Amino acid sequence: MEKKPTFKCAANPEVKELSEMLKVISDPSRLRILCTLFFGEKCVCEVEEGLAISQPLASHHLGVLREAGLVEVRKEGTSSYYSLVPEALQKLNREFREILGEHKLPDRYPERSRC
Repeated sequence: MEKKPTFKCAANPEVKELSEMLKVISDPSRLRILCTLFFGEKCVCEVEEGLAISQPLASHHLGVLREAGLVEVRKEGTSSYYSLVPEALQKLNREFREILGEHKLPDRYPERSRC
């Protein structure tokens, strides 16, 4: 007989989705790229120079972010320009607050017996 989770958050399917997205942004280079893109659209060469990483590595990280839906790409000639997808970041922020938000922290944890 299969055990069912007893905690509401343990059964929430959005927890897995949030976990996957957090894995994407947990890489320091990808997080830095997102921070950079908050200042506007950037080409791969600008990301490469700004983060002091190689062009293949910059392209790889931008590809991971694009696959996750956090950034979008615009082609102009031979150049690719990346920008944030505001709706995706808003959704990520909303899910993070709803699932793990500060509003869920109690003022004080109640005394409890040992398991």
